[in-house]
Amino acid sequence: MSWKSLQNSEDIFKKRLLIAFLIFLLLFLSFIGRVIDLTIFNRGKLLSEFAPQVVPGYDILRAERGEIRDRNGVKLATNELTFELDINPNVISNDTLQKLRNIIKSDLKFKNEELNRIFSAKSYVLVSTSVSKETKDKIDSLHIPDGVVFTKTYKRVYPFGEITAPLVGIVGADGVGLTGLELSMDDYLKGKNGRSFRTFNFAEPDLLGAPTYILEPVKGNSVKLTIDINIQSEVYELVKKYVEEFNAKSGFAIVTDPNTNEVLAMVSYPSFDPANIEKIVPNLPTTFNYEPGSIMKPIVALAGLETGKLKPDDDFYCSGSIKVKDRVISCWKKHGSEHGLTDILVNSCDVAFAQVALKIQKDSLLNYFRLFGFGEPTQIELFGEEKGLVPSSKDIGDVELATMGFGQGIAVTQIQMVSALNTIVNGGKLYTPHIIKEVLDNSGKIIYSSTPILKRTIGSKTNLDLIKSAMVDVVEKGAPKARIEGYKVMGKTGTAQKINPTGGYSHSKLIYSFFGAIPYPDPSVSVIVSINETAIPQYSTTVSAPLFSEIGTFLVKYLRIGK
Repeated sequence: MSWKSLQNSEDIFKKRLLIAFLIFLLLFLSFIGRVIDLTIFNRGKLLSEFAPQVVPGYDILRAERGEIRDRNGVKLATNELTFELDINPNVISNDTLQKLRNIIKSDLKFKNEELNRIFSAKSYVLVSTSVSKETKDKIDSLHIPDGVVFTKTYKRVYPFGEITAPLVGIVGADGVGLTGLELSMDDYLKGKNGRSFRTFNFAEPDLLGAPTYILEPVKGNSVKLTIDINIQSEVYELVKKYVEEFNAKSGFAIVTDPNTNEVLAMVSYPSFDPANIEKIVPNLPTTFNYEPGSIMKPIVALAGLETGKLKPDDDFYCSGSIKVKDRVISCWKKHGSEHGLTDILVNSCDVAFAQVALKIQKDSLLNYFRLFGFGEPTQIELFGEEKGLVPSSKDIGDVELATMGFGQGIAVTQIQMVSALNTIVNGGKLYTPHIIKEVLDNSGKIIYSSTPILKRTIGSKTNLDLIKSAMVDVVEKGAPKARIEGYKVMGKTGTAQKINPTGGYSHSKLIYSFFGAIPYPDPSVSVIVSINETAIPQYSTTVSAPLFSEIGTFLVKYLRIGK
């Protein structure tokens, strides 16, 4: 083949190669153009053709929280139906959007800055989680076809407000218990959330599809308390009256059935408004540690009688003070000669009880304190219960032992104190205090019912009867302002000094307590009250004793207690 023929063949090959390349380039450019068209200019059409609807997720349907009720079924914590509101301003007409804005501004009290943020959103935005039924009806009347979504929610409501707030507690914005019984019983109350699975149309991504499947929420269980709201309300108002009358820092009280340690009322003042919270106040009867003072003396007396270190007819002499080691311990009054258990309890003589404690000796006295439950939580069904403080034997010398005889150097909570004194007046049975009566599921079926839990029996009937009789004389002779007309009452006062921050005990910062049980010898109800730090120093006989009398007078009528 000639050189010219070879050159012609090569030219033909190059031309064919160029044509093939141009065809390939044209096809490639056409493909790229089509991809750009579909992915940018006609994306919605493509997706609607290949995947018109998918289910990418779900909405949470909030479960209705169970109710908290008193022993008679009265609602102490319940729910108000509300709605979560989400809107997409992008798909709502301008005229309708302005009407919607006006409703939200007037009903939800939103400021213009917040409204501007919401109504400038390019997709769905949360407006509120607590829209009322009335506001929802106003928005529904606008007949907005798309761009507005309501989801059922619930607002927690407390009908008795500050009367029960520290005890019942509150929930957070997410409906989870934060304090009080709302927290400690949260697992029972909270229920189980549901789910609403939604479709999503890629052709119209700004619009929410209809639910494809709904898993209904399950309402929480309801909790019935041992509390009687009528007793709770009366005790609260009386404690409030005495705190304000004596310009005290606080007051707290418990009413129980001493035969089971069932709590009928548990009060703290000052309290707070659960609908308008500025400051949360703790439940003082279970969270406030304090030195009890003379109200501890019946416990020390029983320890003395049981160990044989105190005889019912022992004689004492109170000169107004007693020297222990290098310390002079003063009594609140010079009592002179005192004969027997009744005298030293009626006089509430610190000198006599210091001598009794020294005779008992520290290990035996500590053992009795622990038998009565001091130094450990009572296990009442409330979160955050304090356990008080019982010192270790190695930290107790004669001076400390002597002062423990009249309730100093040991810290208690009010629920511990009333449980211990109930043990004295009920014949020696220490019960776990309880405030939960029943738990009911959402159909009303009882799934839990409480029964009295006996921890232990303490003391002989003979010795307990001696103390109970002496406690009647405490009221009749030592604290007459605690009397309840027509009834024999067992009682004990307590005026406790508070510790100074710089050391030692204050003579002006005091806690005034009184325990009383009605009637003698077989009580149906017991009351413990404490008033913390009055503006002007007082005695428990002039502060807590008359407060007890007012509460007790109400109780014997309300509970129809026989004489």
